[in-house]
Amino acid sequence: MKQLAINVLSIHTPKGVYVLVYRKLRLDVQKKTLRQDEEITVCMEFALEKNKPEAKFGIRKFLDADDYELLNDFEKNQELIKDKITKSNPQINGVDDMPYVIAIGRDLLVDLHQEYEAIHKMYEKDEVTIPIKAFFGELLKQVDRRKNYPITLLDRKINLDQLLAIHNAMKYPLAYIQGPPGTGKTNTIVNTMVTAFFNEKTVLFASYNNHPIDGVCDKLKSIPYRNKGMIPFPIIRLGNDKCVLQALDDIRDLYKRTKDISIFDSTLEKNKDDKTRRTEKLTKLLQRHEERIELKEREEAILKMIETNQHLTFQTELQGVQLQEVRKKLAEIGEITDEEALKLVVEDEELFKKYLYYTSAKYIQRLKEPKNQDLMEIVNCPDEEKKVKQFNTYIRQEENLKKFQRIFPIIATTSISAHKIGEPGTYFDMVIMDEASQGNIAMSLVPIIRGRSLMLVGDPQQLSPVILLNPIDNEKLKRIYGVTDEYDYIKNSIYKTYLACDAVSEEILLSHHYRCNKKIISFNNKKYYNNKLIINSPDKEANPLIFKNIPANTTNYKNTAPQEVEEIISFIKEHPDKSIGIITPFTNQKELINKALKDNGMENIPCGTVHAFQGDEKDVVLFSLAITQQTYQGTYDWLKNNKELINVATSRAKDQLVILSDIKELKRLHSAGDDDIYELVDYVQTNGEAQVTARETSSRALGIKPYSTQTEAAFLTTLNHALDNVLNTNIY
Repeated sequence: MKQLAINVLSIHTPKGVYVLVYRKLRLDVQKKTLRQDEEITVCMEFALEKNKPEAKFGIRKFLDADDYELLNDFEKNQELIKDKITKSNPQINGVDDMPYVIAIGRDLLVDLHQEYEAIHKMYEKDEVTIPIKAFFGELLKQVDRRKNYPITLLDRKINLDQLLAIHNAMKYPLAYIQGPPGTGKTNTIVNTMVTAFFNEKTVLFASYNNHPIDGVCDKLKSIPYRNKGMIPFPIIRLGNDKCVLQALDDIRDLYKRTKDISIFDSTLEKNKDDKTRRTEKLTKLLQRHEERIELKEREEAILKMIETNQHLTFQTELQGVQLQEVRKKLAEIGEITDEEALKLVVEDEELFKKYLYYTSAKYIQRLKEPKNQDLMEIVNCPDEEKKVKQFNTYIRQEENLKKFQRIFPIIATTSISAHKIGEPGTYFDMVIMDEASQGNIAMSLVPIIRGRSLMLVGDPQQLSPVILLNPIDNEKLKRIYGVTDEYDYIKNSIYKTYLACDAVSEEILLSHHYRCNKKIISFNNKKYYNNKLIINSPDKEANPLIFKNIPANTTNYKNTAPQEVEEIISFIKEHPDKSIGIITPFTNQKELINKALKDNGMENIPCGTVHAFQGDEKDVVLFSLAITQQTYQGTYDWLKNNKELINVATSRAKDQLVILSDIKELKRLHSAGDDDIYELVDYVQTNGEAQVTARETSSRALGIKPYSTQTEAAFLTTLNHALDNVLNTNIY
């Protein structure tokens, strides 16, 4: 799609012209002339070449975060904006404000109008799915399917939280799973899929990007069984043309591997009676576990209220009656162990893998059926471009999709590519969405409308969606269409929106942490997770926390620290046996580090901003802050309390976290009040001994319900005042 426009301000980069500000040109039919809009359009992201990530430019590369507000009144601040861009970016060839006509291209990857029409049809036919009802705040009570599905596991590496997550995902049409870093989120998803497959359910697995999808697919494709190699598990990975081509090759290979396997019904016989008994017992145990979690939260709330209330009568009621009652119930439930639960779910591992092997082969062998001949013709087509095109047409048709699901009941794809799977409609028993806290609302609905139930897996304490919509345009659109804050496109992920609109479904916290050295993750635990994480990870490294003070970080290139780059290269040379990742908040520093890595033959060492590392882990993480004499206060203010960035960056390190910065410049920019970066540096410098101030947050799963935010503290004060009035007033 092309849009004619008048240039207002462009930036001449070495790779081409980035059109930052323009006015749209519209055809005046009556006068037969082109007329420019009175209002300007700010382009937050611009691609010089189509489908080339390296050719993309964002506003953050040229303006500091504290200067964005200047764009809100561009005409007033135009000269100041030009000065700031040219002064901070010596690598560019200046700016261009000449009013010439340009053609702006816009990629429309998905027709969302067509997708959302499926929602209208649901309401017209009175066939609205529970996930869609919950999205619009229409869920008034938790819907229980009543049936308890048997849980099947690949191995014994599981805990009670994960079992509860799988159980709820199978039993209820909605399940929200908060998975902090290193808590076995991928393991939970994998075992949910295996359980769904065992119970003959179809699954659409989606995420906003490729990394989590590939991780889950790789695990399910690499399940070994005796001397027969890998189990041909019937999951297929779809997406862009490259993914589709690989999928077609995988289908051909799976067919060759399974076509001669002899399958007997007796081999696939399941002891249903035994599984039913075990499932009933497990359900009761998990209900006890869930009740225990709720009681512990009530206990914590009562203790907090006792602490904040000074009225003796009320304290006596809380402590003498309510607290005792809660603790009595906790004692009755008793402790519940992972081992106790595993006895009710884990059977002979080799026997279950045998079942998986032959059942998977049975699914793949359906490719032999005459009704799947058209699919096999596509698979065997020698022309790669042609067969990708044919397959995309094939899978779009409802009848073909249903045939395909008989062979591959589990399909994995990105949210944006989910629109290629059938016409918009409900085809899958379950949609599982990973990294839902990073999924934007608009695109996440594309896979969601295709499922009868929904399992959202995410972590609001980690990265939010990257939304490049201008905040001014967003507010304008909200006013025009009456959009409430729950659906604010910029502020919310799909995960946050669902939690805001659905007050009845439960959120489960995966609380057991297995990744990071205890001293590393303890900062995040205290700061962002209300101390709810149970740390089970081993301490392999004697010095898990290192701060490297890099003074004299002087540079003319915005948001770079060349001296830190030198130290990074030296560190890598000194530790050739470690898996190392490099994270920095700034794109320019990332580019500088990557150039140095290339010059030193270290291209295998990954370096990026934090978005490239979510879901990843390394033995050592080097966190380059790139704070220098040239760092503006506004830039530091953007960074210092960026909890999602800090949380993700630090929690990628398994054994060692190394922070590089100039302590003098940090002290210059630091001021009284909240400053997570400064607190993190202090924590690292003192080897984890410095005090960590908990970040105020609101989360069902973290047990922060009526007592941790400023609003809730005010509520307690008001409650105390009201109680005093009631108890001190004589009533005759």
